[in-house]
Amino acid sequence: MITEQSTTIKRIFCEVLGVDESEVNDSTSYNSFKPWDSLKHLQLVSMYEDKFDIEFEMDDIIAMENFGLVKDIVTRYIQEK
Repeated sequence: MITEQSTTIKRIFCEVLGVDESEVNDSTSYNSFKPWDSLKHLQLVSMYEDKFDIEFEMDDIIAMENFGLVKDIVTRYIQEK
């Protein structure tokens, strides 16, 4: 089941990277997805922090290596608020 929260996480991801949602799945990774560079990674972090009123630890920012991990980490922070 896809939640509104998961939909928002994916929408932000695709908006920042400038790609269609059909191009992204849980295994979409930083190392192999050309639109996802270091600047876009920082923009993603900033957008998630602003949208969900959270603040990531540096280790978690670094751990966001694929979209599945991004979803898991963002969701964990939202639940811990």
